[in-house]
Amino acid sequence: MRYSFLATAAALVSVGAITMTACRDDAPTAVRAADAPSVALARASSRMGSSAAPVVLPPRDFASEVLSRGRFEDELNVQFRIKDGRATEVAHVTDPSDMVLARVTIKPNSSIPWHTHPGPAMVTVTSGTLVFVDGETCEARTYSAADPSQPKPSFVDRGQGHVHAAYNPGDAPTVLTVTYLGVTGPSALILATNPGC
Repeated sequence: MRYSFLATAAALVSVGAITMTACRDDAPTAVRAADAPSVALARASSRMGSSAAPVVLPPRDFASEVLSRGRFEDELNVQFRIKDGRATEVAHVTDPSDMVLARVTIKPNSSIPWHTHPGPAMVTVTSGTLVFVDGETCEARTYSAADPSQPKPSFVDRGQGHVHAAYNPGDAPTVLTVTYLGVTGPSALILATNPGC
């Protein structure tokens, strides 16, 4: 009977320690797998009919050139914590083996339509200006590579159903270098409908 009590007490202490650790922002166990695409699309679609001003994208005119495709030989488990000031989002990819490196060019006053990616996308704006529109919050963030003395702006989109759009508001082409993880099909871009922005 004593062994059973001690084992139960030890298990409760372990669960408590894991729970406390998982609540810390820097804890490796604070994993919330990214929403499945259908859940994220449904959540974004629930805002349809809101009174917020709609986001009007310029016409789409972009090109994506695949520079290389690769497959990691080692078994990987990748997690990104994306903290944008109001919350921390976590993208967890248990098999990011297939990756694609691409150069995306958006013509002046043109857009990439609403879309998502199979997995996380690491983006660097190598020239021009990019406005990224988040489909969950309808917020727009601007990334500009105009100052050559500064490092090129980069960000991570978690993909996995996170709907977003992007456009070039400038008079010169915007060029992005993007590394997509977890791309098992032919395309790293999955078109989506306007989520209500």
